[in-house]
Amino acid sequence: MQHVPGERWSKTYNGWTIPDTFENRNKCKLPLNLPTAGKQMLPADSQKPTNKSSLVYINENNKQQLQNFLQQLALKAYSPSTIRTYRNEFIQLLQLLNNAPVKNLTYQHLQRYLLYCIHKGLKENTLHSRINALKFYYEQVLHKEKFFFEIPRPKRPPAVT
Repeated sequence: MQHVPGERWSKTYNGWTIPDTFENRNKCKLPLNLPTAGKQMLPADSQKPTNKSSLVYINENNKQQLQNFLQQLALKAYSPSTIRTYRNEFIQLLQLLNNAPVKNLTYQHLQRYLLYCIHKGLKENTLHSRINALKFYYEQVLHKEKFFFEIPRPKRPPAVT
């Protein structure tokens, strides 16, 4: 197996990640002309994503929404750990959207997305984090009142004895 400098195992993606550089893009036969390749994609004062290359696949408008999301978390003085968790969970949704604007999703879209996450087999704690991140975005960033009041929280599975 060939090792790549900066390679990391990602629990989130259940796979290896490598830095988004022109050299790595060339090796992986990815487009080289993306303006974000080899550059930090978030301001220096924000948390770095665990997988920079994951941001390459997010629409420019949704990248701006991610910035708004991170700024609001910082303004509300959330802990670095919570910011990192919410950011990672929010990015999961943004990656699936392709060119669809995240700010235009309806309650029904988000309900289908959460059902998708459940069917993917995400654990209860991950689902709670994902719901909390989405709730924060729609209620604190977009100021939609009680946007998530009808989405039920996943129940903890019964303890195995």
